[in-house]
Amino acid sequence: MIDLAAPDTRIVPTRTGMVAIPASLESDVAQFHYAPARRAGDFVLLSGIVVSNPLAEPMGEAAFCDALRHVFEQISHLLAACGAHLDDVTELQMFHVFGSAHLALDKNGQLAAIARVRDEFFSAPYPAAVELGVAQLNPPGGIVEIKATAYTPGRN
Repeated sequence: MIDLAAPDTRIVPTRTGMVAIPASLESDVAQFHYAPARRAGDFVLLSGIVVSNPLAEPMGEAAFCDALRHVFEQISHLLAACGAHLDDVTELQMFHVFGSAHLALDKNGQLAAIARVRDEFFSAPYPAAVELGVAQLNPPGGIVEIKATAYTPGRN
């Protein structure tokens, strides 16, 4: 197995498994009190990762797709830190700010771009998925937040 976990990820043992905290999220974890990734028995639960555009200019489709790839790479790294893989993902939850001034795509364009990039990381049989529209996300300029749940029987 190739270890895709970032080398700067801190592992915190817990009563039910462990928590993985990448160095890049240490200050967020300290401020907002959450676990970026948590293994609980055979399950791995990831907190949402947000694509955001803090600029006044709307993000174009190519930049949006690149940002989505970065999110799915972060998901892969967090899963690896918890002993899981992308093919262990059983559910994806995506929270969209449709019609955002921060993205130069309409709702259908946003969904199509996400589907194309998601297919670069997942193949059939696909994880269950839910896509919800929300009013806003944190941080400001948030466009979509993606969270994942994985099931890894016998690997905890």
